[in-house]
Amino acid sequence: MTLEQLGEQYLKQADELHSLVRDYSAQLNKLDGIRLYEMNSKILTLREMERDTRIIGKQLVNYYSQHSLKKVYHSHRFN
Repeated sequence: MTLEQLGEQYLKQADELHSLVRDYSAQLNKLDGIRLYEMNSKILTLREMERDTRIIGKQLVNYYSQHSLKKVYHSHRFN
């Protein structure tokens, strides 16, 4: 499996997480009290997971196509 293929899997998973967030958000108007709080917490966690998964997926897909002179693993150096 290449990094690009792995990145595509991450992006697919991010899309699935986005669908979950959309489905759970549609249920919010039917909830109240502690159930509303719990659902909002779940949605927040899923949004963070989606964001992180999408970022990683894009980085993997574009890993070899980036023409940046500064690589992540060199960011700790001063020279």
